[in-house]
Amino acid sequence: MDSRLEDWEIHTPDGISLSLVADCIEKGRTVVAHSVMSTQLDRIRGEVADIRKTFGDRTVIIGGGAHASASPQSLLDSEFDYIVVGEGERTLPELLWYLANGRNPTSIDGVVGQDSETFPVPKELDRVELDRYPPFALDMNVVGPIEVTRGCPFRCKFCSTPFLTGGVVRHRSVETIKYWLSRAVNERGFDRAWLLSPNALCYGGRGRRVERDALERLLHECNAIDGLDELFFGSFPSEVRPDFVNRSVLEMMRENVSNKTLQIGVQSGSDRVLRICNRHHSVQQGIDAARIALDCGFRAHVDIIFGLPGEKQRDLSLSLKVCEELIDMGAILHGHVFMPLPGSAFENEEPGTLDTETRGILGEFSRKGVMTGAWCNQEQLSEELARQQ
Repeated sequence: MDSRLEDWEIHTPDGISLSLVADCIEKGRTVVAHSVMSTQLDRIRGEVADIRKTFGDRTVIIGGGAHASASPQSLLDSEFDYIVVGEGERTLPELLWYLANGRNPTSIDGVVGQDSETFPVPKELDRVELDRYPPFALDMNVVGPIEVTRGCPFRCKFCSTPFLTGGVVRHRSVETIKYWLSRAVNERGFDRAWLLSPNALCYGGRGRRVERDALERLLHECNAIDGLDELFFGSFPSEVRPDFVNRSVLEMMRENVSNKTLQIGVQSGSDRVLRICNRHHSVQQGIDAARIALDCGFRAHVDIIFGLPGEKQRDLSLSLKVCEELIDMGAILHGHVFMPLPGSAFENEEPGTLDTETRGILGEFSRKGVMTGAWCNQEQLSEELARQQ
């Protein structure tokens, strides 16, 4: 907690109610802050509209998170007062201090407001040092997954990460991770932990290859925490790239993690589509990764995205064929429909769609229990996101 903000009363509700906002307004100046993902935009816009209609300008509304950083104007158009662009650990407390002291927050790097004419590019802003900031709000009893890695050197075109963080990969140190986990266990009674990473097997390096020694040390040190009974790594919401999977590393992981599943990002059964998306791995590497995971005692959960830009009928047929092969070997599919995310190289592409036959096949996979994921409503979300863009 920033010492300058010690007197602030902070609430972290699951949803913002008008009664809570009213109670806060009675006590003094009130700030409502949203961390916004693109898939949440409609709901959050509705909440903000209700707050504005009820309380007018008696609240200051701030937006941050992935969507805010990639598309700040869309939130300013939705009656947000200020947007935190890029990483918020340092910027948000500074913004709040400025508000408390009657200063204009838009003079802060990474903050834009209603009068801003230009917006910064997130990856061009100064990067925070992860070890200097807690990974969760322990004093508020809010303990979520610990982000152990931020950034990715690969530039997959369907992903916003290259725009948000660039190609630089940063990690929290083992010492810092262990410190915060130990406190969560000893002070709050937490007995399980999730380690969060865009590519779990890249921990400790620059993100281009497995750093086995660093990875093994991370898992061993976390498992050594007295009272921590379960450690989850490489399972949803994290994943691993298939070209990082090898038998030796997964055998080591199997001895050190509690998750029975391993999330593997294959994304398409067509090498042509993978090249269009700039994935830098092959379909065969994806199949091999799933097989190795199964051999090492994990249940392979494989991400597949349908409707990617450039996908033709032959590519779709290849993806469905690969899905059948993965199911036959014992893997579970995690289905998605392509969404044009703001900040991604594909943000202006047409939203993904499913034809009737494919929708029926995926529905049958789901009924058999071999496919999970939000693919069944992502088609609608994708269309809505494209419309908002």
